[in-house]
Amino acid sequence: MNYIAELNAFDRWLETNYLPALSELLWRKMVALFNRCGWAEWISVDNQRLMGLIQVKREATFIDYRNKLVESGLIEYQKGKKGSPNRYKLISLSEGKNNNTFISEVQTEVNPVVQSVVNPVVNTVVKTVDINKLNQTKQNKTSDTPYSPPKGDAPEPVPRETVQYKKIADYWNSVCTELPKVQALNDNRKKAVRARVKEHGEETVLQVIALVKQSDFLCGRTGNNWNASFDWVMKPANFVKVLEGNYVNKAPAPPSPPGTARRLDDLTDNPFLKIAMEEEMKNE
Repeated sequence: MNYIAELNAFDRWLETNYLPALSELLWRKMVALFNRCGWAEWISVDNQRLMGLIQVKREATFIDYRNKLVESGLIEYQKGKKGSPNRYKLISLSEGKNNNTFISEVQTEVNPVVQSVVNPVVNTVVKTVDINKLNQTKQNKTSDTPYSPPKGDAPEPVPRETVQYKKIADYWNSVCTELPKVQALNDNRKKAVRARVKEHGEETVLQVIALVKQSDFLCGRTGNNWNASFDWVMKPANFVKVLEGNYVNKAPAPPSPPGTARRLDDLTDNPFLKIAMEEEMKNE
């Protein structure tokens, strides 16, 4: 599987299917776990860890959101034995293995010369990865590695680039098609992206970009003659607001019974107050 391909395929799947917001977030967090585990067929992870990833306190609430993914055919779930974590299998969307009317993407090869490649048949071994054991193994390997001081005047190695700027920019361009594309990654943009990745992690940055695409207000679909840019989203205050769901599309409120007093929230119907609020947003 490919991480970006799965995220793009999931966004396309959401165009014709519905999931609660926290079920969407849970799927994205689980894809990140599968990516870290080398795309093992099954991974074992306990409920408490998944609850922490989506910030849900009640286990019953978490189970409801998880069951939505199972019912939609996005994951398979096996209850763990007593004292053991549950097991999960990710159903690939990008490889066309999902049965929920997914259409696999056609990839065009640039090379004009068609070369046939015969791939030998490989017997696949079903592998399960325990997230907790994987983390413990990494810690043990780190602690057992002896420190080797530099010898002589040998130059210090150049640190490897850890922030995948192009990956994040490409994801923005492929998902937020209604917004201005990122044409270049200058120093200021890299600095902002690096700060957000350091504060929240790469998966969260990609999640925020997906939330931007779903927001009618940020994409300029509300007729306010304004939309969010990549630089606007990467500002620390704006980034947190998007992450916390401040710009999620709100369902229309049910009509009030006759004779009931207007609530404070209804003041947003005032056109002058609404214009003032939108102007404040543009200036952030």
